[in-house]
Amino acid sequence: MRHVTVRLSLDAPQFHPFVGELLADPVVSVQRVHRADLLDDGTLVVLAEGTGDRGRFESIVQAADPVRECSLSGERTWYAYLSVDPTEFARTLLQTRRSSDVFVKWPVGVVDQRTVEVTYVGHDSGFREKIAALPETIDVEIVRTGTSYPDAEQLLEKLTERQREIFTAAVEQGYYADPRRTTHKELAEELGCSAANIGEHLRKIEATVFRELRALDRTPGPTEDDAATLSW
Repeated sequence: MRHVTVRLSLDAPQFHPFVGELLADPVVSVQRVHRADLLDDGTLVVLAEGTGDRGRFESIVQAADPVRECSLSGERTWYAYLSVDPTEFARTLLQTRRSSDVFVKWPVGVVDQRTVEVTYVGHDSGFREKIAALPETIDVEIVRTGTSYPDAEQLLEKLTERQREIFTAAVEQGYYADPRRTTHKELAEELGCSAANIGEHLRKIEATVFRELRALDRTPGPTEDDAATLSW
């Protein structure tokens, strides 16, 4: 498994109308985006980190018409949870991410008013497909590449939402403990499905995780390569 870090440059309002105003404001500094996800109902949720005038940030966001919710915590360094209606551009960008075999290693860094730095994790062929699927209005610069060693969160990114829910319940209830403390039937009762369905999901979960670990074990080469070795 490998990683590639790229800088993506785009007009901020394409992602959301208030983003450009936030990034241009002299007393607000949005530094990182820790998560950005589309929910099943189409809502975009974002967890961002920033410094500067928290009140100014809040006033800009709350004045934006499509914002459903804005919650902030912290003082000198603060975190903002946003729930918004996504633009078509943002929806396309995030759906492309969800359908890809390549996944994002969070957080995403904010470089300047129109540039973010993103690290993708996956395989070389997946990187090419990922970049090719990005909207044409995004400029892409490769910063660095290398071998990646995934953590638990990155492995779980490979699972569907339902698989993550079942896997979390299985771990919490002791399915993988020794000795085992729960059964397919008990998990099924908790999660509202059949025991056969639990068994099928767990087999798929285990196959996905072990496949990724096996792919990592087969990854040759140094830990850091020249970015030019990736030809798009």
